[in-house]
Amino acid sequence: MVLDVVWRRYSVPLIACLGLVTPGCLATRGWVMDQLAPLGDRTMQVEGRVGALETRIAETDSRVAGIIDRLDHLRLERRFVLNLREGANFAPNSGQLTPEARAAIDGFLTDLPQLEAAVFVVAGHTDSLGAEEYNDELGQRRATSVARYLIAKGVDPSRVTAVSYGERMPVADNATAAGRHQNRRVEILVYQEAIASSGRSAQPASEARRRDKDL
Repeated sequence: MVLDVVWRRYSVPLIACLGLVTPGCLATRGWVMDQLAPLGDRTMQVEGRVGALETRIAETDSRVAGIIDRLDHLRLERRFVLNLREGANFAPNSGQLTPEARAAIDGFLTDLPQLEAAVFVVAGHTDSLGAEEYNDELGQRRATSVARYLIAKGVDPSRVTAVSYGERMPVADNATAAGRHQNRRVEILVYQEAIASSGRSAQPASEARRRDKDL
């Protein structure tokens, strides 16, 4: 495709240079290289952005893997989904919490039982509209906003982790408006030490995650 663009743009000057159109050669080698330089610069910029995105995804995967390792001895106690229908819980394209979002989180914390040494994982998700890099950043901003609000409400900062999955973990079809509404969300996962009680074996976090996925 790039070769086609280059050919259409520079074929006439190059043919002229060969003497097939006019004897005067205006398309010198230097001129051609000067014209191709911006195209090469743009290609390098695109490659740089792709490389940065791949690095960010790898870093996110590494962070998630680290979180999962920490949660192997924990049990999933609660899962709260802050759904972003019509931007009600966040300003459009923003990570700033609205009063509706803060009220929803307050209600969740009020209903949450007192758990010793609980671990909070805040995961930001987006729909597939827009660039993947932008969605990753938007998901992280929103997850971080929720994490900071949890801390402001008294949750131990060392027990809160914010991570973005961007558009990579949809729960509905991004081809429909209703599906995109469901995919724009922030999830708060609360884990607790997996200790057997009431004659029931403790369920590790990995098993709880599988059960939650099946549901």
